[in-house]
Amino acid sequence: MLNTASQIQQQVQLAAYNSFGVPAMAAYFADVKSLGELRRALEFARDKNLSVQILGGGSNVLFVKDYAGLICHMNIQGISHLPESGMVQASCGENWHEFVSYCMNNSLYGYENLALIPGSVGAAPIQNIGAYGVELAQFLVEIEVLDRERDAVRNFSRAECEFGYRDSVFKQQSSHRYVVLSASFKLSAHNLPNLDYQALKAALPEPGVTPQQVYDTVCRIRRSRLPDPAELGNAGSFFRNPVVSRDKYDALQSEHGEVPSYATEDEHLVKIPAAWLLDRAGWKGRRRGPAGVYERHALVLVNTGEARGEDILLLAQEMSSSILSQFGIGLVPEVQII
Repeated sequence: MLNTASQIQQQVQLAAYNSFGVPAMAAYFADVKSLGELRRALEFARDKNLSVQILGGGSNVLFVKDYAGLICHMNIQGISHLPESGMVQASCGENWHEFVSYCMNNSLYGYENLALIPGSVGAAPIQNIGAYGVELAQFLVEIEVLDRERDAVRNFSRAECEFGYRDSVFKQQSSHRYVVLSASFKLSAHNLPNLDYQALKAALPEPGVTPQQVYDTVCRIRRSRLPDPAELGNAGSFFRNPVVSRDKYDALQSEHGEVPSYATEDEHLVKIPAAWLLDRAGWKGRRRGPAGVYERHALVLVNTGEARGEDILLLAQEMSSSILSQFGIGLVPEVQII
């Protein structure tokens, strides 16, 4: 059913709009392709006193029930760049991996390590996505947003985004105020591959590694370790890697032997791979009805066919509880629960 005056659809099934493929019904739904359409959709929600959920590629959300408000699916397209400066701007609805491929094809380097990450450009800075030693924040210049409180477009500099580990100002107190419209990045025309991540470094020849080799290797590693959401519903890594004190880490070493870790900006804190904790707790390949843990990666929860959001959430809660009991560490979801 379509309201032709406002182009707002009613009673839309969201299974096709989330990478878990779980069913949930949106009371109202808008496929937003311009700033004007976004403003009209938000005005519709205000007039009807509806809650609003902004949705990008749906690769980092888990719907656990029907949504009684308005879903705004951000589908604004467009990429532009200035080759001489390395600046490139991408609209929020662009697919992230396709954007990385665009950069590679136009000799704009830096994001090769973030190839094949699912989702949209608009969602990427909210999460400050990262992989294989690179985070989005490293090359971001500014983000263009719509301030819903003032109905005004404004820009956020990188500093104003307050980026942290899988975090930004848009994920915190301002999560419902700002809607990302586009992001601008300054990439390099020079070959400066980042091989800080050990698994990536081990897979590549040195010296003379090219950005294309990094891109291809990252894609190959990700495909070998992570399922394709089109074939097996998932949202990639479900939990963040926990950060613990140095004392806590030393205690874990004493009790469990060699525990892998990553350095943080604070020498008193240590990041531990959540996948290692879940592996040690025996979660890889386990099932809870139609929800399961991927057989090749304990950090990836999957919909084996007919799972609902509640099934996956209950499995995640059991996993988190077991890690708290065994290691004294609480796991925090990366995925947004709606």
